[in-house]
Amino acid sequence: MAVILSGRVTFIEPCEISNENILKIYCDFWKNLPYCYVDKGKRGCVFLQQICCRRAQMTDRRYFGGMRMKKKILSFLLALCLIVALVPMTAFAAEAPSFSGGTGTEEDPWLIASQKDIIALAEFLNSGNAEELDAEKAGIGNCYGYYFKQTADIDLTGVAWEPIGYSGSYYFAGNYDGGDHSITNAVSAGKVDPDGYATAGIFGWVAFGSVENLHVKNANFVATGQKNYSYVGGIAGVCYGASIKNCSVVNSSLESKRNNNNNCAGSIVGYSTGGTFEKCAAENNQVKTMAYGGGFVGETDDDPAYGAGKSIFTNCYVANCSVTSKTDEVQGVSFAGGFVGEMTDSALTIQNCYVYQATLSTEGTAVPGIKGTGIFAGNLWGGSSIVDTNCFFGACGTTKNAGTASEKTEEEFENGTVAKLLGESFAQIGGYPRINGPADYSEVDAAVAKANALNKDAYKDFSAVETAIKSVVQGKTLAEQTEVDAMAKAIEDAMGALVYKDADYTKVDAAIAKVNALNKDEYKDFTAVEAAVNAVVRDKNITEQSEVNAMAKAIEDAIAALQYKDADYSKVDEAITKANALNKDDYKNFTAVENAIKSVVRGKNITAQSEVDKMAKAIEDAIASLEKKTVNTKTGNTSNLTKSPKTDDAGNFALWITLLFAGGGAAIGTSVVRRNKKYNR
Repeated sequence: MAVILSGRVTFIEPCEISNENILKIYCDFWKNLPYCYVDKGKRGCVFLQQICCRRAQMTDRRYFGGMRMKKKILSFLLALCLIVALVPMTAFAAEAPSFSGGTGTEEDPWLIASQKDIIALAEFLNSGNAEELDAEKAGIGNCYGYYFKQTADIDLTGVAWEPIGYSGSYYFAGNYDGGDHSITNAVSAGKVDPDGYATAGIFGWVAFGSVENLHVKNANFVATGQKNYSYVGGIAGVCYGASIKNCSVVNSSLESKRNNNNNCAGSIVGYSTGGTFEKCAAENNQVKTMAYGGGFVGETDDDPAYGAGKSIFTNCYVANCSVTSKTDEVQGVSFAGGFVGEMTDSALTIQNCYVYQATLSTEGTAVPGIKGTGIFAGNLWGGSSIVDTNCFFGACGTTKNAGTASEKTEEEFENGTVAKLLGESFAQIGGYPRINGPADYSEVDAAVAKANALNKDAYKDFSAVETAIKSVVQGKTLAEQTEVDAMAKAIEDAMGALVYKDADYTKVDAAIAKVNALNKDEYKDFTAVEAAVNAVVRDKNITEQSEVNAMAKAIEDAIAALQYKDADYSKVDEAITKANALNKDDYKNFTAVENAIKSVVRGKNITAQSEVDKMAKAIEDAIASLEKKTVNTKTGNTSNLTKSPKTDDAGNFALWITLLFAGGGAAIGTSVVRRNKKYNR
């Protein structure tokens, strides 16, 4: 129960979250400093460590930041406390998307396996549909107590990305495990809430939950606040009592735009209150802001005098980053820090952290005294200090060393000295210390994927590749990265030594055998066939089988295009000439010769020569069988009545003389008889 008395909000009854976690809040907006007592408990009430109220008197703050009171954050927390105090601890009926599987429990998390899944998560939070989704019945909502697990690398190319949980009302309070996978190529112009607060990042606001094992690459995030604050970070714009572990942001651009003092940008998060950061890395990033810019976090607002919990950084680093803070506002602020742009904390806790190769700059028309750079912090507000343990910096462009970290030379960073000082959490990789987490198996995975894509039946011996793949040992750390790289190289080398099987020349050989069986003398032009055979190249492998098949086809096509020579009709022509020289009237029957000539078929090729020769023979045979007609000696005409005697037959000649005389006698006798009959009459 809560009552309001003369501007004072007092929780008369304790805000019970569990048996061990009790919040007592006394906020006075009008007198001196507000007071917030927090009994820190277990994880279920991480939010109890957060800011309850902010200083009402702003005079001292204007010099360093103008009107910077974060009314949105105050109202957010006060509203949350009211909800926790007044709302019954009952389960809500909100329902999450199905994603790629899972039920949202720690043992069976919702699975984020694709671009579609992560977009669905953002839409679910940003629509307000998750506002009452609370597994622990704590009244926090927004997936509090629920778990998510990313199961694959996700490429957001082409997506107009909106951060997951973009406001102080629709924040992300769940637990997101990136599974050591990456989110790449995310581009976002940020998202502005109804109060004009703009955020950009994979997440907008992460409050009371956690993000771990997530790696952001090649992101481009810009947020422009319309009337209030602008927060930009690679992982999240705002970290509010949340835990961020084993996360990295590399090769990314982070920029907050708001031409006043109310904007923050950092590689990991833009703004942190009570955040816990462990084993997080920021590499090769560009951070731009118009107020507070940091290589890791833009601003930490953790002043315990205001009831805030501490932001804690353990085993984190910034390497090869640039931070530019530029304001054109008179009395504006411009702070750039290698690690944090500005901090508000009597003792910011940093352990086993370092900054290496940071380029820091402040620009614009801000009056002297309200801009600055620092290897760890660009500005320590109100006497704040950094309590660091085993932290280092080196090779940084700076005008101010805000913090007590020990300076090390570039050589000490590169030769492993700093890595040894940082301890077992770090390993010397690629010229400077890196968090000694899991080794990078991306090259191994790529090599295995390449090998699996091969058709092993295409090679003479694939066993070396299979052996190299079987030799891969998982679970190596970054300290053992060289061993992992050697595994990848072994697979690549084995693939490089592969020898393809020879191409199949069966069809070529069959075609050549067909050629060899031909009598080239039978064809008009055999050169195309010979050229196709001569064009055969015998050293092709199986990947060039199509070329070999083309060789076989070229031979077959050349064979198919062959034209036989014409048959020899000379004997036919001779026989016809012989027949044409005869006088058919001299013969009893000349039709056999004529028919034989008419039976001649022209156009036969050499393969039908025997048929042509038969035509010639038929004519010759017909001529030979001719019979001449009989010759009449008186008339000189031929006759078919009798045969003419042969001139060399003497017997026949005598017979002809005898017949002649007999015929003459008969004629005379007939004449005498006729005359006697006449006279006797």
